[in-house]
Amino acid sequence: MSDVDRLLSAFASGSLVRPSAGVTSIVDLARAVAMLAGAEGVRIGQHATELAEMIGPSDHLIFVLADGVGLSMMEQLSSDSFLLTHLAAEIMTVFPSTTAVALTTLATGEWPTRHAVTGWWTHLPEMGSAAAILPFTRRSDKRPLDQLGVTPEHAFPFPALTAGADRDPLSLLPERIAGSVYSAYAGGGHERRGYRGLRRAVDIAVARTRDSEGPTYTYIYTDRVDAVAHRRGSAHELVHAALVQLDRELARLHRGLDGRGVIVVSADHGFLDAPREARHQITASDPVLADLRFPPSGDARVMYLHVSHGAEDRVRELFQKRFGGRFFLISADEADALELFGPGPMSRETRSRIGDLVAISCGPDVIAYQPGRGPARLMSQESQHSGLTPQEMRVPLVVA
Repeated sequence: MSDVDRLLSAFASGSLVRPSAGVTSIVDLARAVAMLAGAEGVRIGQHATELAEMIGPSDHLIFVLADGVGLSMMEQLSSDSFLLTHLAAEIMTVFPSTTAVALTTLATGEWPTRHAVTGWWTHLPEMGSAAAILPFTRRSDKRPLDQLGVTPEHAFPFPALTAGADRDPLSLLPERIAGSVYSAYAGGGHERRGYRGLRRAVDIAVARTRDSEGPTYTYIYTDRVDAVAHRRGSAHELVHAALVQLDRELARLHRGLDGRGVIVVSADHGFLDAPREARHQITASDPVLADLRFPPSGDARVMYLHVSHGAEDRVRELFQKRFGGRFFLISADEADALELFGPGPMSRETRSRIGDLVAISCGPDVIAYQPGRGPARLMSQESQHSGLTPQEMRVPLVVA
């Protein structure tokens, strides 16, 4: 059985989730929120229209992106929690189910097949190497991309939908990332404020809705749950504590609005724990690298290989000998035909960034390329995302 057939069998059994435009997704949510925020020219299909009607018009719209709070994790809360009480729907994230990819989808309303951000480590052909696309630095030396001639327009081919929003947009972000190149891009060039602690972000949002003379759109990004889950594992008591704190702050935000606005909450991905025996790495001395044009890129559960001319069979043999049964290894053409990155043919930018072969985890297994000495950071992390399992792909839609 070919790896494509194995992958299709996993989709058929439900052990993996196949991305589809026929299912309501964060693509639809991005378009619905942008339209309600006053952006013009947003392409609205049936699913986005239904979400916009579910959310409804309001003077003040607050969109909270809770990084890592997939539906499976949220279901750990008590039934009377704010999040579960106001759970409106289950929707699907995009593949790879990871922050860099999903946040760019939420910013642009486009599938990865078009917006071309393909993972935490996104290969940029114009640079000849991979970049940590959110920090906007080159992987090999952490040098800022703008010093290497890479502009945000090159890295992110589609503009943010909220660039044209007319409801006084404001992004509230953790202080350490509020001033970043990516935050400026994703916020459409509108005002951003850094906060220390979610409580402060809630205070700002409540005061804003109370004091504003006109309609507002406020975006709040919080990554506390994500950070703890990576380190401790998705079921750890500290993750649950962070989740409960998030729930309490959102309930306080709702009370503070006092009916003046609507809160929409969703996530970029869920989590699936990675046991130690499921963690793998490819080092700089690995034989498979001899037949690659560039070092591997991608994310924890998806790896992209740019193969030298005539070497595909050798790379397949080496990779499958070590990881067969743990990863599917398919060609870029096969990934395109399966529409794993979204409906329609891949954009030129996306295709050039994913290379020739795509390795996709069959489940909990993760893989990292480590260019330097010592273990990759991924090897010490208890939980990950970016794969196609239901735990990673199912995300909530909360409306209150």
